[in-house]
Amino acid sequence: MRIGLGVALLFCTTGAAFAAKDVPVPTSCTPQVNAGLAQMIAQHPTRDIDNVMACGIATQRSRVQRGGPHGSHHVTTIAVTLPDGQKVNVQIVTNDDLDGPVVVQVNDPVFAYGQGYISHGLWAAGIHDTHCSTHRGADNGWVVVAGVKTPKSCPNTR
Repeated sequence: MRIGLGVALLFCTTGAAFAAKDVPVPTSCTPQVNAGLAQMIAQHPTRDIDNVMACGIATQRSRVQRGGPHGSHHVTTIAVTLPDGQKVNVQIVTNDDLDGPVVVQVNDPVFAYGQGYISHGLWAAGIHDTHCSTHRGADNGWVVVAGVKTPKSCPNTR
């Protein structure tokens, strides 16, 4: 009985330690919203960076990448204006299993918050993990397309 209670207490305490922060969606898309993204691009890290935000306008309809070890994903490109006025393309990747299918149309306004990475080719960078946090150190991610936020909320938030 004591062991069972101890294990239950451990899991309750551990769950609280992993509670992720909810970051609000900005009220408007300005170049300053993309300041963290610009800093990441300038630093050109070799690892993914938690808690990066981007906003811009979709340049194409989202496309589906089916299957893979983490399930199917919807991928879109947004045109982003950085604080210095530079315009770059950013890839936004949503996980259909964790986010549900997030379909983006051309010219939709998009906000994304998740794990940033440096991309190549058409994109200066990308953001994925736009879902409730799945690891320590990451805030709850989200994507907002034409005013609709996904996910609407996350459990275990602080």
